[in-house]
Amino acid sequence: MTQTEKTRRDREQLQAAVGAAVSAYTDRNPRSREMFARAQQSLPGGNTRTGTHMDPFPFYADRGEGVLLFDLDGHPLLDFVNNNTALILGHAHPAVVQALQQQLPKGTGFPRPQVLEVEMAELLRERIPSLELLRFCSSGTEAVLNALRTARAFTGRHKTAKFEGAYHGIDEHAMVSFLPPLGPELGPDDRPRSVPSTAGLTAAVTEDVLVLPFNDLAACESIIGDNAGDLAAVIVDPVSTGAGLALPEGDFLKGLLEIAHRAGALVIFDEIVSFRASAGGAQAVFDVVPDLTCLGKVVAGGTPGGVFGGRADLMALYDPASGPPAIPQSGTFNANPFALNAGLATLRAMTTQAYEKLDSLTAVVVGDLQTAFDAAGVPASVIAVGSIFRVYFLPEAPRNYRQAAADDSLLQRWLHFSLLNRDIYWRDGGNLSLPMEREHVDHLTSAVRDCLRELQ
Repeated sequence: MTQTEKTRRDREQLQAAVGAAVSAYTDRNPRSREMFARAQQSLPGGNTRTGTHMDPFPFYADRGEGVLLFDLDGHPLLDFVNNNTALILGHAHPAVVQALQQQLPKGTGFPRPQVLEVEMAELLRERIPSLELLRFCSSGTEAVLNALRTARAFTGRHKTAKFEGAYHGIDEHAMVSFLPPLGPELGPDDRPRSVPSTAGLTAAVTEDVLVLPFNDLAACESIIGDNAGDLAAVIVDPVSTGAGLALPEGDFLKGLLEIAHRAGALVIFDEIVSFRASAGGAQAVFDVVPDLTCLGKVVAGGTPGGVFGGRADLMALYDPASGPPAIPQSGTFNANPFALNAGLATLRAMTTQAYEKLDSLTAVVVGDLQTAFDAAGVPASVIAVGSIFRVYFLPEAPRNYRQAAADDSLLQRWLHFSLLNRDIYWRDGGNLSLPMEREHVDHLTSAVRDCLRELQ
C-alpha cells in the first residue's frame, strides 16, 4: 500500500469515526435537538451568538454548578470552556452568588457613580500598574473600540494595526482579517493583506487597518515603518488567543513596543482573555508595559462588563472636569453594580495561591495530554499560558495564525464530539476553573486516552 493510499484510508476511517460520534451525540441530546428546531423559528440560524453554532445542533445549557455545566438533557458536563474563559471561579461560585444576592435588593442600576467603581478601579490599578487611569464599559468589544478611538484622538492619525487572525470583538476595525480563510488573497506571509471578515464593512475601514504577522518582528517593523506617519496604534492580544493560541517568542512583545513607539504609535494590549494568565495579566507574565489595556470576561466575574485604561495623559481625553471632554463616553450600564460586585468577588478570590494552583494543574494537563497523543502516535502539540491550554493536531506548535489555521479540523471535530459523549466539554483545548482538582484533570486525560484507543 502506498503512503497516499494509506493516508486516504486513514481519512476515510476518521470520517467514519466522526459520523459515529455525531450520531451518538444526536441520540443522547433529543431535548436540545428539539429546542434548536424551535429556536430557528425566531433566531437567525437558531442562535444569537455566532460562536454557539454547532453542526448538527448545539446542546442547550440548563444550569452550572462549580466545575459542571448541566445541559438540557441532564448530562453533567465537566466544563473546560467556562463561558469562553470568563468563569475563572467556575459556575455559581458562592462568593459571586452572595455578592449578586446582596446587591439585588439594593437596586439593579443607578444614574450616579457608586463606591463600587472606585473600589474596583483601585484594585485593578494595584494589580495592573499600567492602568494609571481607567473607565468602565459594558463589554470587551466596547473596551476595544474606545481604546482605538483614544489612540486616534491622541495621535491625530487614522490608521490602526492588528495581527492576522486575531479577534478583538465586533467593532468595525476589529473585523478586518479575523480568522480569514487561507488562500492567495491573504498575500505573502510577511506582508498580509487586509481583508474584510464580515459583510457591511466599507472599503475605508479595510484600508485603515494594517495587518501584521505574529512573531515576525522584521515584517512588523517594515509594515509599521512604511505607515509611520498615519499609524495611531497597534492592538495585540499578547498570546494570540483569538487566533488559536500562539505564544510570543523571546522579546517579540517588547520589540513590537519599541517599533511602534519609534513610529509615534501607541500599543494596546487586548487582555480580555489573557488577563487569566496572572493577577497582572499577560503584561506581567511577559514584563511589557503597554500604553492602553482592554479587559473583560474575568474582570466582570462572568457578567457583562469591560474596562479600558492606561496612561494618564491618554485617559485625560475623557475628563469632563474643565469642560466638554475630547472624547465623551456614556453608557447606561457602564460600571453596572452587578458587574462590579461579581468582578470584585472574583478578583478577591483570585489570590496568588489561586493562580499558582491553576498554573500547576494546567501544567499537568499539558504534560499528560502530550504524553497521550505521543503514545498513540498522533502528531499533536499541546501548549498553555496560565490556565488556558490548546491542542493542535500539528507536529509543532504554531507561531502565527497561518500555521495555526493548518490544524486538522476533522480530528478536532471527532475529539470534540467524542468527549461530549463522555460528558466533557472542551473546544480544541480549554481553560481551568478554580474549583477544579487533580481528579478533574485526570478524568479529562483519561477520557482522551480512551478516545484515542477507540479511534485506533
